[in-house]
Amino acid sequence: MRLNNPTQLAAQLQRSLAPVYLIAGEEPLLLQEALDAVRAAARAQGYAEREVLDAERGFDWQRLLDTCNTPSLFAPRRIVEVRGSAAPDAEGATALTRLAQDPAPDVLLIVALGKLESRARNGAWYGALDAAGVSLYVWPLKPEELPAWIGTRLRAAGLQADPDTLRLLAERTEGNLLAAQQEVEKLALLYPGQAVGLEQIDAAVADSAHYEVFGWLNKVMAGDARGAVRGLDGLRGEGVDLLPILAVVANGLRQLARAAAAYARQRNTAAALEAAGVFRTNQPAFGRALERCRYGQVLGWLRDCAAIDALAKSSGTQSAAWEELLTLVLAASGAAKGRLAAVRQ
Repeated sequence: MRLNNPTQLAAQLQRSLAPVYLIAGEEPLLLQEALDAVRAAARAQGYAEREVLDAERGFDWQRLLDTCNTPSLFAPRRIVEVRGSAAPDAEGATALTRLAQDPAPDVLLIVALGKLESRARNGAWYGALDAAGVSLYVWPLKPEELPAWIGTRLRAAGLQADPDTLRLLAERTEGNLLAAQQEVEKLALLYPGQAVGLEQIDAAVADSAHYEVFGWLNKVMAGDARGAVRGLDGLRGEGVDLLPILAVVANGLRQLARAAAAYARQRNTAAALEAAGVFRTNQPAFGRALERCRYGQVLGWLRDCAAIDALAKSSGTQSAAWEELLTLVLAASGAAKGRLAAVRQ
């Protein structure tokens, strides 16, 4: 089944789960979201194990065949995901065609590729995968489509915006969907449940000159304890509410936890960060966090986030909540508790 856009994929996944998915294209955010949707649908149907193979130049495609045809000792249903930045070579085309024509039982095969030329999209291997399951090629949005796309994202985040505001956001993000999505997330933090207009957009940009919550989180992840503490002091001094900051921290830690779990299986930092949905601009900082943090540690920090959230919502405990958040930031950025005074100087 050949699909034309990610919306069709969402509808298809609600109906059934195909044995094979080929997801390729030229828009990283939409590609990542499409892959996440397939993985989530698979997990909901009992595919408890996932193995990722990076099929770059020199990849031994026999590994893919062996992986698909060797039963797992731990999970009866599993995902095998093969990823590449371009079309497969002749050996890869043969292996993918073979798997499409004779799918391995209890295996969901996901083939994730980047930009493909028309010749590759019309190749026999592509057609075989499409016939065996579902294929989706993600095209870049046209400039005139971006305002409507941003409007849909804003509504999903509980915000409303008029056409002029949507056009301004489209112009400022210059067709970069990752940047546009980050702007949507920022506006949702600054103006939860509100209508946003040109004034709010200008204010958000002005606020970014004073503080940038997402940029600050990268200091935490990169292990810059001094910068993280100073940034947190600056956010508090600007009068930013604790809860939106905590929400950014918790979301970052959830991504880090997913990355740590993936890294434990794959021992591939780049693949783990991609699997966790970390934006590429943030991957260097998250990669450093992945090097020094263990999965259990990150889960403990997430429990701390829940405790801080409860503390912040209790009457008369805001100051204590800020101090607990500071302690969490120090721990997550790799600073020892005893160095608190030195770090804050």
